Amino acid sequence: MGHWSEGLVDEAAKLIGDSPDRQVLTDMLFQAGREIDVLSGRTFQPLRRTTSVIEPNGLPFVDVPDVQVGSMERGAAVWEVPDPVDGEIATVLQVSPLPSPGPSAVRAADALWVAGQLVAGASQAGRLSAEHVLRWLGTSVDREKRKDLFRRVMDPAVRFYVPILGAPINGWWIQIARRLIWVTSDTEDEGRLIEPLLDKRTTEGQIPPLAAVEAILTVAPITRHPADWAFTARIWTEQVQRPIDRPWRRLAKAIHGHGIPTITLDPASTPYEIACQVVLKGYWHGYIEGNEPALANAVAMAYPRQVDRIQRETRAPDRASAAATLLEQLIHPGFDPARGAEATRRYVRRKASIAIMQHRKSEAPDRYPWTQVGISERRYYKLLPLFAEKVNGRYDYDYDDVVARMKVHLNLVDKAREVRAAALEVLRSHGFGDEAARKWLQRHPPEEAVNAWPRDRRP
Repeated sequence: MGHWSEGLVDEAAKLIGDSPDRQVLTDMLFQAGREIDVLSGRTFQPLRRTTSVIEPNGLPFVDVPDVQVGSMERGAAVWEVPDPVDGEIATVLQVSPLPSPGPSAVRAADALWVAGQLVAGASQAGRLSAEHVLRWLGTSVDREKRKDLFRRVMDPAVRFYVPILGAPINGWWIQIARRLIWVTSDTEDEGRLIEPLLDKRTTEGQIPPLAAVEAILTVAPITRHPADWAFTARIWTEQVQRPIDRPWRRLAKAIHGHGIPTITLDPASTPYEIACQVVLKGYWHGYIEGNEPALANAVAMAYPRQVDRIQRETRAPDRASAAATLLEQLIHPGFDPARGAEATRRYVRRKASIAIMQHRKSEAPDRYPWTQVGISERRYYKLLPLFAEKVNGRYDYDYDDVVARMKVHLNLVDKAREVRAAALEVLRSHGFGDEAARKWLQRHPPEEAVNAWPRDRRP
């Protein structure tokens, strides 16, 4: 949505009808567009040319808004890294050559697994906090040079990065960085979350506008120069304030199809859980294939209790098979990053229970009432209020009695459907059109169809 959310006003007004207040509708669309921008980490701006001054502070890679591949000026010692999912854009720039590219690298899924554990280590050490950014500024920038630095950061064209972590591992470069910004009316909204660095208010009651953008994880192979593949992910901690009043299931496909992966963590998150998130997000966003062995291994390491439960309940031959069963439930993206890491753990626990329930249904189908009646579980529970009442929030009924009564009800429904179909055939044979025959049946019992004729064809 983003910049074009206002263009939906006419279409939305037409769908709603009754001449809605256009200003209210515009405000709602703008708010919805802003929330989608925050979830995706992008603003979907129209094509334009901009100039940026990049200060990476020793980092070989920096994240940037979507850059059209091939649009940079010639001669610049900066290289676009095409996005593996959408090769026409780049969200990562390589700003310096790596000193010694390695001859080989592990698979991408294995690199993401290692990167997730490094994210966990940085979080436990407090390096993702605002205090760490301020500490870095205090130790890395001389007091005399700080005013000059702040002047540069005030320029919207300057992209100043604070390095948090950077290391070559197994043929990959893994780094975490945060960008400094000076929040003013000219600051461009890139759909990213920002954190004020100075919480002390001034005498006017205002917070100083120095802030840091959310931490960004970048993973790129270093087997060639320049790099031709890169994965980026946003890191959200428990301090992040996020809007959550939205139906995630309607946004999941769009966010995972067009947005930047988002990793959520809190103090209860284990290193394996965070690493598993990184691997799953890489899969959901299309950076790695579904046949990677690291996917099932990550699930087994991150959620051992759920995997052990599935192995015990389904009598799986080993933990790998149980982990694969749980992974089948996680094929569709279900983690709403706005709800935090605890919601992620609840999601996995629920999916483990669903996997066990499906196994039980396949092993003993006759033990369930809907299979005895011959309908789906969904339809069974839709019909259940006709035959039982809830007591303290649960249906209290005799199993055999309800099954017998429901069979009688369904037989009557089937018989009524057959009688109606026969009546429609009789009416059509008498000269009624399809619509006229259906309207006639709305006003008369089907048994009278044998004597019904159109006005111009009455005997």
